[in-house]
Amino acid sequence: MDASSRVGDMTDWRDPSDSSRVTESFGRGMHVNGWLLFGSDQLADAFGDTSHRVEGLPGYVEDVAIPQGARVARFAGYAKVPVPGGNSSIAGTLTIDGATTATEVMVIRVGEKPPSPLRIAVLTDNLGSPEYVPRGMSLEIDGREGPAAAVAPNGTPDWLIWNLHGLKPGTEIRVRVQPDKGVAAIGGLFFLSATADVARKPVATGPLPAIDRSVGRFSREGEYVKDYYVFKEGKTYHLFYNVGHAGESQQWFEAGNEKAFGHATSEDLRNWAHHPRVLQVVPDSWEGMVVSAPSIIKHQGTYYMFYTGFDDRVPGKQSIGLATSRNLFDWKRHTGNPVYEAPPWAERRADGWVDCRDSHVIRHGDGFLLFSMVSKAGGKGAIAIARSENLTEWKELGPAVETFKEPESPRVFEHDGRFYMFISSAFGKQLLRTADPESGPWEEVPFRWPAPGLWSGWEVIEDGNRTIFSAFEWKSFGNHIRFWDVRWKNGVPEVVY
Repeated sequence: MDASSRVGDMTDWRDPSDSSRVTESFGRGMHVNGWLLFGSDQLADAFGDTSHRVEGLPGYVEDVAIPQGARVARFAGYAKVPVPGGNSSIAGTLTIDGATTATEVMVIRVGEKPPSPLRIAVLTDNLGSPEYVPRGMSLEIDGREGPAAAVAPNGTPDWLIWNLHGLKPGTEIRVRVQPDKGVAAIGGLFFLSATADVARKPVATGPLPAIDRSVGRFSREGEYVKDYYVFKEGKTYHLFYNVGHAGESQQWFEAGNEKAFGHATSEDLRNWAHHPRVLQVVPDSWEGMVVSAPSIIKHQGTYYMFYTGFDDRVPGKQSIGLATSRNLFDWKRHTGNPVYEAPPWAERRADGWVDCRDSHVIRHGDGFLLFSMVSKAGGKGAIAIARSENLTEWKELGPAVETFKEPESPRVFEHDGRFYMFISSAFGKQLLRTADPESGPWEEVPFRWPAPGLWSGWEVIEDGNRTIFSAFEWKSFGNHIRFWDVRWKNGVPEVVY
């Protein structure tokens, strides 16, 4: 990959007869071949969601992903690029809020063999405001970092150019921005070939294609889905999930919500068969109000499902119960439920509320470990840990992790001899790692979370050499789950969103 270079200000490339129009030529003898990926009036009116949208995609590009929720504003010809929020028209700028570190703004996957060199150009600038300052941009080719291109802080757009040689089918090109003030802003992105032919403007022939980088998705009309678990048996994925009526608030305490677990199966994580719900609530009991957050482990031919029950006699009191099955369809509750309750050091409010939910069980050594979310006095959150030899009797071992408020959905998994833990809620999110899940210590691992939106309930499928991450996105009128492939780099997982 050649070093990138800043070509110059866009002001040099205006139509001499009309300074509000851009000339056909790309400047300095190069010409746009017309492959505009965002920033066109056919993409959005004013602001709109540009997730996975492309226009005029060339045949040698397999697909393009734009971060979900990225915003685009349109304009006719790149004539003016005012600061977002100003009174004048915004000039085709893709904006991503909350970007405090290097942020990936687009992923491009090559299909057929492209021209060599293939030139990629990005229009970008700081837009003349200290609040919109991308200091530079860079590419990554199949995990290999390329040189960054600096942006001149002069208030006019700059073209950044990369010359790419020898790209092969399947190559992934990641476009990243390094912002300084928490906002990334870039303009229209073009593919360029080595030819100097006059530009040919693309013609839209139908609806813009939706390119989904996920390997799977789950949703169901009229329902919302929250905490869930995926267990793979043979070729079949079994999904058990909290289920309620899709609506504006979708709260667990609303009538009819989260009174049993939904159950669906799939062989590809895209096409799902739905089955009868399981484990209906039992009125006037520790699980009389809600059943929540299933987690399954298989031991000696039996499936053990651990789940949270909300007491309808003492609203807000939570405990962990157990049900078993021989076929993943018919479940029988353990007679000694609940099998685990909040540890002595957990906060117990005067009204009876006590947090003890979202348990996850793993095999470790000659026994098992159970991780659950609890709250401590003073608003702190923690992940409690307990040990068992038989999956029914648990010895409390104290807090494995102390962290932000309500660290929900702890999910622990092993990869290459190290153990990882996801925790997330509206109050924070972390991916942690340790060599010993029973005694710790846990350290935070850098992880690129999907943005924007509230993604929760992270789950992991380890399938041979393949790792799949998933999470549900909280949205009114129906949540959904998305599944992504993971690649590992020096013990750190990277997700292709």
